[in-house]
Amino acid sequence: MCTRRIFCYFFVLILLTVSTKVDAASTSAANPPAKEPWTTELVDWYPGSGVGTDVSIAHHPTSGMAYISYYDSINGDLWMAHEVTPGTGNCHNNNDWNCHLVDSSGDVGRFSSIDVIYVYNPPVLFYTMVGISYYDATNRQLKYARYKSNAVEPWTIYSVDAPGFSTESRGSYTSLKFNSNHQPVIGYHALNTAGYPYGSVKLATFKGSGGSGCNGGSPTWSCETIDSITDAGNTDHGSFVSIDFAYDGSLSVAFFNSSLKSLDMAQYYGFGGSCSNNEWNCLTIDDGINRGKYVSLHAPNSPTDKIQLAYYDSYYMFGSDLRYAVYVGSGGNCTSTAFDCYSVDHVGTPAGNYGLSMDVDSQGYPIIAYMDASVELAPTQLKIARPAFAYGEDWGNCGDVPPGYLFQYWTCKTLDSGSGYTDEASFVAVSVSPAGLATVAYSEYNHHDDETYLKVAQQHFMNYLPLIKK
Repeated sequence: MCTRRIFCYFFVLILLTVSTKVDAASTSAANPPAKEPWTTELVDWYPGSGVGTDVSIAHHPTSGMAYISYYDSINGDLWMAHEVTPGTGNCHNNNDWNCHLVDSSGDVGRFSSIDVIYVYNPPVLFYTMVGISYYDATNRQLKYARYKSNAVEPWTIYSVDAPGFSTESRGSYTSLKFNSNHQPVIGYHALNTAGYPYGSVKLATFKGSGGSGCNGGSPTWSCETIDSITDAGNTDHGSFVSIDFAYDGSLSVAFFNSSLKSLDMAQYYGFGGSCSNNEWNCLTIDDGINRGKYVSLHAPNSPTDKIQLAYYDSYYMFGSDLRYAVYVGSGGNCTSTAFDCYSVDHVGTPAGNYGLSMDVDSQGYPIIAYMDASVELAPTQLKIARPAFAYGEDWGNCGDVPPGYLFQYWTCKTLDSGSGYTDEASFVAVSVSPAGLATVAYSEYNHHDDETYLKVAQQHFMNYLPLIKK
């Protein structure tokens, strides 16, 4: 009990200046989720580690916990980390996360893609299902790992599509989504470098039984080629795959067209399409000297939502660009006039992989997490780009002025600036939780010790203590 009114009043004023992190929807309605603050932390690391590349992230649709798939390049293993009650986890040097070894059979885990669903199918109890698609470099094949929380042996590993020739590989650049029937669908790249050279984008769908099999495999899966170019100079055609389901169940597949050096997208027609498989229609959205790599696709999640794509333009006279395309129907400024395309930020040209990922927040605005390598001889940074409107502001600070606007549309912010011996975000994945808060999983490379770490940047609601006067 307070005995001195002045002392108590001063004490609560101090408390008002202190905030705590809580993931609950208690934030003020006047404060958009985009304005909520960020924190960064290491999730998995150890001396000599090579963890944190080839990251993918998804949030549990009910608990809101983040799930991250990633590759251990030192041991050639696939791992998964997920959030737990603080202090109960088992990750190296961070017990707020659980880390699971998923597959260690050979060199496995590159090009990982993760999705998480909560299944209710009476009379079966509720259960969580996690799917991870990834590349098996040892056998040059596509693999899939499934976790079911109600199973005796929770992890099941599938070999999905294997090569038929020693010069062939199937399963790089994977992109995974569960469909409305809770079945995994995987977009991926396949190629052959000799004999019958080709580059293609393919789709694998889990059937359980009754599938056509993939390269003579079991009928658990059906695989099909969406688009292919038979040419030794176009073996990277169909790479950098990103898939997404729309609210009506339709599937869109974005990929890099190596012939046009463009961003392309395929959608299922049934017949009469323009892809090499005429059941699919292929559309060139944005062509140029070298556009469309590292694409991240968002399909409409409501009748008022739009197709949106973030991607990399590696040829630009003042340095490479992060670009964005949005469906407008007609009159657009892109190669396909159904889209508007424009630059979001100048990002430079890194020596290795480029990190880029997009999701859409609870307000319906895109959030793009990406690597900024625009300053030579400086550390690469993790940045995010969001429309200025997401922050309640009228204009932004980066990128082109889009068609129909008077000011810059995007606001670009740095989340992790790196240091003199660390580079950030060669690999990046972003996801928005059911509460509307974003989490970015990314890699950090330590030049001094030649180590790679898995990191996250997360938003948190701010909880202010009430003012109490006695």
